[in-house]
Amino acid sequence: MVKVVVAGSQETGKTCCEAWSGVKAAEVVGYAGSLEKLRELLQEKEVDIVDILSSVEESAEWIALAAKEKKHVICGAGGQLGQIALRKANELCEAREVKLVLGSSLRFSPEYVQAREQVRQGAIGNPGVIRVRRSAPAPEAGSAKGCIFHELGVAEFDWLRWTFGDVVRVMARRVKHTDDSGQELEYALVMLRMEDGTIAHVELSWAEASERAAFEITGDAGMIQHDSHDSQPILWQTNKRLEQKVLGWERFAQLAQLERERSFREHVVSCLSKHEALAIAPEDILQAQKIAQATRQSAESGQPVQLMDGGDSI
Repeated sequence: MVKVVVAGSQETGKTCCEAWSGVKAAEVVGYAGSLEKLRELLQEKEVDIVDILSSVEESAEWIALAAKEKKHVICGAGGQLGQIALRKANELCEAREVKLVLGSSLRFSPEYVQAREQVRQGAIGNPGVIRVRRSAPAPEAGSAKGCIFHELGVAEFDWLRWTFGDVVRVMARRVKHTDDSGQELEYALVMLRMEDGTIAHVELSWAEASERAAFEITGDAGMIQHDSHDSQPILWQTNKRLEQKVLGWERFAQLAQLERERSFREHVVSCLSKHEALAIAPEDILQAQKIAQATRQSAESGQPVQLMDGGDSI
């Protein structure tokens, strides 16, 4: 049985705890709301994995503490760590011979996994143009706000690279707007040219009422489509005068997220137990961060950015 400590309070880590409860070979043995509490738990209990929630600030310090105690680390906010911090964390984990596993990956979302498998099996023939969309509500005024290309784009860029290969060239545009209420909205369009000539259009938006993910993959023999809003199995119509805390489609979105989180952790436990390679490595996220950095550079300069040799201009 793999012993797990969740770095973060039980209240804020509800989804994480539910996910672990579905992994038969694992048991959560404690919750650490502070670095001092984590240090105490690592000294008092038998622990194999420290699962650091995405809500935990200064994740690098938590990773360093867990690695020094020779515990494997799952970090939900790994994609938001800077490249230098992430590389240092990975080097520390390698030196201590423990694994650093970064969460928030589309590699464990069933719809994205299935789409990749269909592409690799030739279901759509030779890929041509890919359209990907990721939308979310704008961060509240006054709250910490990162770069849209990193916050919303890293997982998309990683999945595109995982599915279609390396990115040769990027071009990006970004628009910001403040509405009448003072809320800052943001939209970005990214064009990627892959090494094999495939073109990917990625839309990122901080201007939606709710989270939304979609893709359209076209090839010379077919097309694959997915939209998280259109694929809900039940549509609800209610009297607006009646208060409903959780709408039907929101509940299904929560269940889908829970399944992704469970599947991800089950994969980690299985690979660690069998000494097998994980489906995603820190180097994959570092490569996705490089793409995000290049898109930001392109948006600021108004010029395309070359990431590697090969391919024609976008």
